[in-house]
Amino acid sequence: MIGPTEPGVRSGSRRTSPAAPRAGCSCELLLSLCAADSVQGVLSAHGLDVARLRAVVDELHAEVETEPADWRLRITQRGGRAADPDLDLLLALVRSADSHAYQLLERAGAACGALRKLLIDRLRALEAAALNGTGPSRHVGSAMSSETSAPRRPVVQRMSTARAGERPVRRSLADARPADLSPRTSQAGDAPRPTRGGARTWSEDQERARPVPARPTDVRTWPVDHPARVRLDASDGSPARARLEPRTWPEDQPTRARLDAAGDGPRARTWPEDQPEARPARRTAREQPRLLARTDPRPGPATALSPRPGPNAQVATAVEPEPRLAPVSQPEPRNHRLAPLDPSALPPLHGREGELARLADAVLRRSPRPPLLVGPPGSGRTLVAKHLAGLLHQPVFYLSATRYEDEDGLRADLAAVAKQGGVAILDDLDRLGGDGPPALLGALAKAWSSGQPPIVAVASPEGQARLGAWAPGLTAALDLVTLQPLEGDDLRAAVAAAAPAVLAQHGLSLGSGGRLAELVRLADRFLAGLAQPGRSLDLLDLACARTAREGRGSVQRDTWIDIVCERSGVPRERLEGQGHQDMLELEAELARKVVGHEHALSAVAQLIRRNRAGFGSQRPIATVLLLGPSGVGKTEIAKALCGALFDRPDAFVRLDMSEYAEAHAVARIVGAPPGYVGHEQGGALTDPLLKQPHCVVLLDEIEKAHRDVHQLLLQVFDEGRLTDGRGRTIDFRHAAILMTSNLGAGCLDATGDARLDEARVLEAARAAFPVELWNRIEAPLVLHPLGEAHLSRICARLVRASSDRLLRERGIRYRLTDAATRHVVGLCGTDMSLGARPLRHVLTRSVEALLADAILRGQIRAGMQVEVDLDHAGALMLLASRA
Repeated sequence: MIGPTEPGVRSGSRRTSPAAPRAGCSCELLLSLCAADSVQGVLSAHGLDVARLRAVVDELHAEVETEPADWRLRITQRGGRAADPDLDLLLALVRSADSHAYQLLERAGAACGALRKLLIDRLRALEAAALNGTGPSRHVGSAMSSETSAPRRPVVQRMSTARAGERPVRRSLADARPADLSPRTSQAGDAPRPTRGGARTWSEDQERARPVPARPTDVRTWPVDHPARVRLDASDGSPARARLEPRTWPEDQPTRARLDAAGDGPRARTWPEDQPEARPARRTAREQPRLLARTDPRPGPATALSPRPGPNAQVATAVEPEPRLAPVSQPEPRNHRLAPLDPSALPPLHGREGELARLADAVLRRSPRPPLLVGPPGSGRTLVAKHLAGLLHQPVFYLSATRYEDEDGLRADLAAVAKQGGVAILDDLDRLGGDGPPALLGALAKAWSSGQPPIVAVASPEGQARLGAWAPGLTAALDLVTLQPLEGDDLRAAVAAAAPAVLAQHGLSLGSGGRLAELVRLADRFLAGLAQPGRSLDLLDLACARTAREGRGSVQRDTWIDIVCERSGVPRERLEGQGHQDMLELEAELARKVVGHEHALSAVAQLIRRNRAGFGSQRPIATVLLLGPSGVGKTEIAKALCGALFDRPDAFVRLDMSEYAEAHAVARIVGAPPGYVGHEQGGALTDPLLKQPHCVVLLDEIEKAHRDVHQLLLQVFDEGRLTDGRGRTIDFRHAAILMTSNLGAGCLDATGDARLDEARVLEAARAAFPVELWNRIEAPLVLHPLGEAHLSRICARLVRASSDRLLRERGIRYRLTDAATRHVVGLCGTDMSLGARPLRHVLTRSVEALLADAILRGQIRAGMQVEVDLDHAGALMLLASRA
């Protein structure tokens, strides 16, 4: 059963006037904000009022479309958390140009740009006054409740004075309906209940005593054992005696000790509650100074002592504070979380002394040229920046860009850093989402230009490219300090210094057979992703996690070897150096899948063995150009090499270079820079190598690519690396690159034995490629046309593969006799430029079609074996038998 509404408690129902705006629209929030005095003052300065806005709201809704469904979430995230939540929400509406409220203000004649500036200045003034303790505190919630995500009801005027015998009435600014505010009928001895806003009513025969703090009526409640709730509940029994009872301080109260030391003896001082000379009247909730939430709340009774000047300056006042609201309504000031870095608490730094010295010089220079520390993820860029705290003679503060939703927050923190004469490190610029410039870019640009405080921005190469796209003129003046991945002794020393901390986090130790040098070598050669030393430490962290999950106490060598095998797909024998016999038999392994071309298979195998033996450099494993007519097996050699080395389908990357015949196709290979169309797709060559560096790359028909694409491959063949459109460096040292071309396919040998003239073929290929590209190709190989014997062997392999598919589907096997094989090869013709490609088509039309007809007629059933032979007329026939 629903009873009458308790005084001071707002009803949950909402009555909408006939002129109310569309339900769920931001105009409704704007009109409800107009009821606040602070908002009315700002709008009146621009010649606006509620009547003017209501007059044009229907006209606006008749012309515009429905507002986006997520407008409420965006406005809630942007406003409602400043010193004045109403003004902050109005600022959020003015900043949202796509909202109906913004368009309503513009249509009503407001200049939203000037209004936004006025709101920002006023909110800054309120926040500064609140931080200094001079401004009034506001115990008002945001106009948008986090509980209901709906606009609040209009702010209600104070209760007017009622005549004798009448019920007090309040009125809303939104409509003229009166609301009953009289307290409920109280029993004898009950304390009078407060109304909303701290106002009280007394009967004619009731003494008007000093107001006591009102019980909050919002959604926040106190636990049963909370001291404030105990005092309020106790006041319901005998209010008169509770107010007249003198208050005392305990023996161990610090204030009592101070007063006793002043000469008043050990006696505790007491004052009656109704004595105006000794106890000044308490200010109402809206007049209380704003209380800042502590970051380290101290346990103890909810009692505070506050000396206040009054009529008698010699008398101190004991004040019991009001219950503090939840931290949501009183956000912690941003500069309270700022603390300078402690150099002694930082992990050790190895191999970065030169970059750290350069960074310190860039910070200490007088000219306003801020440094930008650029390094790939895992290179230790954040640690290098933090070690400035041990090199500079001024405090260093660490700021994360992900903390700030707008430029106001960053501007406030930078001002706090500048006030202390410190240096700011702005990290996590790479984690800012969205394609457009972030909201904090304006404050960052202003601080960069002024040089106060000095800012060290930390970003990856991709983040640097995004900054250049957002503000090209600004980033051109930055002093770039680049971090390269660690190598050699510096890498091993850095991992050895950081490994004990990783092991201690898991509560483990390093096993007797585990050597960190081997872990570093495996991570550097077989894993991708993070740069060094982050990649090695990540492998150690994974090994520790698996060891702890399995319940063991020490990390063993086998654990990280298993992880490397799972992540890279490389066989364990190769990781442990036991695959030498496979490399010695690589030609035979390739010959099982490729018919003929023994000289080419031997040359490719020698290049692979040279790299495995330790003679590899910064170049790829092999760079081979396969020349020859179509259908001789150039692509098949690349596939066979991938199966022999990696035995994984994702280790084969194939690009048809005829698709990159235009100059703009370079962007498709390495990826478009940030801000351009298609930049989110990545590069067709760089992205697969970034995910899986151990692979075989096939560049098919390389001669058809544009000359700019050829120039792009120079650094790949020479240095084994390539920088993509996002600024990331792609490693090609563990990839085998094979290129195919039909150049010189018509250069037959004059002897007439169906072979190519290798000298003429190589000369034609050299003329088609740039000289600098030709010099970087390790092995240009010529594949000769296939003979009849080769075609017969290829036909037998195609028949075996087709029979295996039929066995899986129907349980039927078939084979070709030698005569039938020669017949099928003869049907392919004598054109050597076609190679073995016609074999597949002839086999499909002549053999598989004959078998399919017999299967569908029921002449061949599951469990049978079919032999394809020639009859007396030279035609193909089927001989079926039980297997």
